[in-house]
Amino acid sequence: MKARVKSGIIGFSGKLDGAIYYYHPGVKRTVVRRAPKMPIQAQNEDYREISRQIKGINPGDGYKHDFRMYLADIRERDESIRMPSWYSLYIKMMWAMQAKYPQQVNLKTITREQILEQQLPCRSVKAAVEDGLLAKIPGYQYLDNEI
Repeated sequence: MKARVKSGIIGFSGKLDGAIYYYHPGVKRTVVRRAPKMPIQAQNEDYREISRQIKGINPGDGYKHDFRMYLADIRERDESIRMPSWYSLYIKMMWAMQAKYPQQVNLKTITREQILEQQLPCRSVKAAVEDGLLAKIPGYQYLDNEI
């Protein structure tokens, strides 16, 4: 298959020659990345478990909206930030929380109930900013929807 992009088309998407192409509306560009060719290792399995566990938390719509608003605000202030979506920022925050609190937080076993019971800083954007997991911006106090 030959990849072609014609004028008038927003972006090309697909696989070609070991690369994956897709248009990302958040960054308004066609993104190209290498297709993954990693050997199966224990670390890959651990990362897969963590990814599934974080996705299983399934944040509510208000929480997602707050992250989208926060990300839009950050992009507006600093054009060098290229986070493609709220979910990327959410994942980055979760890893930062585990690094900051290694005794309390294990991303392999984290649940929504644990987040709410232990009052972990990822429960809202406001709490994450106040704890230093996310950068402080004006108006963050209003982003208080819980997970």
